[in-house]
Amino acid sequence: MAEARPAPPSSAPIVVTGGRLAAPSKAAATPVTVADEAEAGASEIIVTTARKSRARKAARRGDWNACTVRDPEQSLRGCKRLVDPGAKGDAGVAAARVADGLTRAWQGDWEGAIGALDQAIAVRPELAFAYLNRGLAHSQEGDLARAEADLDLAVRYAPHAARSYYNRGLIRRMRGDERGADADMARARELDSRYEALGD
Repeated sequence: MAEARPAPPSSAPIVVTGGRLAAPSKAAATPVTVADEAEAGASEIIVTTARKSRARKAARRGDWNACTVRDPEQSLRGCKRLVDPGAKGDAGVAAARVADGLTRAWQGDWEGAIGALDQAIAVRPELAFAYLNRGLAHSQEGDLARAEADLDLAVRYAPHAARSYYNRGLIRRMRGDERGADADMARARELDSRYEALGD
C-alpha cells in the first residue's frame, strides 16, 4: 500500500467527511491521523459527519416487514424500540410475549405465534404492534377474516402507523374489497411516502 504524501502548504481549510457504518468492519478499525496544522500548512481543520437517512435504511430493510412475523432478517436485533422485554411492568411482559410470537413465527409455528401474541394482547389490550403481527400470522394461516379484524385493531390503536394500513389494504384486496384496499393504500402513502414504491 502506498504511503500518503503530505499535501502542499495551503491556507485553505482541510475538510474531513465521514459517515456512520451500518456494521463494524475492518475499515472502521483503521485509525485516521490528521497532521499537525502547522505541518500541513492549514489554518483550520473542519470535520463533518454524514448520516444515512432513516428512510434509506428503512427502505433497505423493508419497513412494512421489519420486526414482524414476515421480517426477512428474522431477527429481533433492530426491534428494540418495538419489542423490549427488559421494559418494566406490563410493557416488558407483553414485549416478551411478542418476541416469543415473532420467534415462533420465524420457525414456522404459526399456531404457537398466535398463542404468544394472544398473551401479549391479554397483558396490553391496546398494543397495536401485537395486533399487527397476529393479523399477519392469521393471514399466513389463511384466515383472512381474523387477519382483517386484527389489522382493524392495529389501525385503531396506532392510527399513524402506515404499515398497518398497508397490510390491511393487502388483506382487503385478497378479500375482494377493492374500495377499502385502495383507501388503505392511499392512507399508507399519505402517512409515509416510501409506500409509493410498493404500489398496490
